[in-house]
Amino acid sequence: MKQILVTGATGFIGSHLIEGLLPKGHEVYCLARNKKKLRWLQNLPVNLVVGDCQNLASLNLPSVSVVYHLAGLVKAKSPVHLYQANYLGTLNLIRAILRQRLPLEKFVFVSTLAVHGNPQGEIITSQAPPCPLTHYAKSKWMAEQALLSLKELLPVIIFRPTAIYGPRDKEFLEYMRLVKHGFAPILNPKGTLSLCYVADLIEALMAVLDRNIPSGKVFLLSDGKVYSWQTVITTMANMLGKQPLLIKVPKPLTLSLALAAEFYNHFAKEPLMFSRDKLKEVFQKTWFCDISDAQTFLDFQPKYSLKKGMEITIRWYQQHNWL
Repeated sequence: MKQILVTGATGFIGSHLIEGLLPKGHEVYCLARNKKKLRWLQNLPVNLVVGDCQNLASLNLPSVSVVYHLAGLVKAKSPVHLYQANYLGTLNLIRAILRQRLPLEKFVFVSTLAVHGNPQGEIITSQAPPCPLTHYAKSKWMAEQALLSLKELLPVIIFRPTAIYGPRDKEFLEYMRLVKHGFAPILNPKGTLSLCYVADLIEALMAVLDRNIPSGKVFLLSDGKVYSWQTVITTMANMLGKQPLLIKVPKPLTLSLALAAEFYNHFAKEPLMFSRDKLKEVFQKTWFCDISDAQTFLDFQPKYSLKKGMEITIRWYQQHNWL
């Protein structure tokens, strides 16, 4: 049994990680900003630690041997919020750990494949130099650099997963709602991508616990397959029993729509993902990545095909009246 701290535990990936760790007998601590927002953790035997990674003074961490740092933002009304959450938040967590001299065996940071913008080949490898294109990717890359600069002091392991989907995720949900209503806009018809079902990601994250991984190791993660956008849409549509109208949106129109979305974002209650900055990633030629390191070091073998993962996800959305 290990004592494990999870940041971002109340979110999509964090809550699934908690559910994966508890049956293994680990003592789990959840760092949360608001103890009233524990929707997915209710009735689970976890230890709540109230604190905010963006506020160093609020971080009084328990004595743990493993930290999973998942807290951060994927979208925000202003780019500065991304840097505050993803970069500054990571710096503060590092400072708190070093200040308290926690006896860490592993510090696991969940970054993003998006740090590999503008790849030179048909497949992204961990050896390729990062070239983040968006503020989100840049903020994650800055956090990575801060961690890697301390890899002699902290046992750092970095994961760069591709787009993750599954129950509780709200990003794919918005597109599925369009498909359900008969529309399927395709913004990059020639682009290819890789995806990963959340349970496969969790298995990879937990696999580091009992393995000797060199500090500074970086793992790219996906289901190991390459898809066209049309394949992903068709899979969704088949699961929903729909035949949506496929709309290949011209790039100039997409940029205009993104500009309009940015204007609307100033008045929206929640920040929108759709923006000209985000389109830099959407228009990329490929997001297909090499997962051989995860297969070698972690014995990672994805168990969920796109069809199986989408079926479980859509069923969950329907059962919870999200779709």
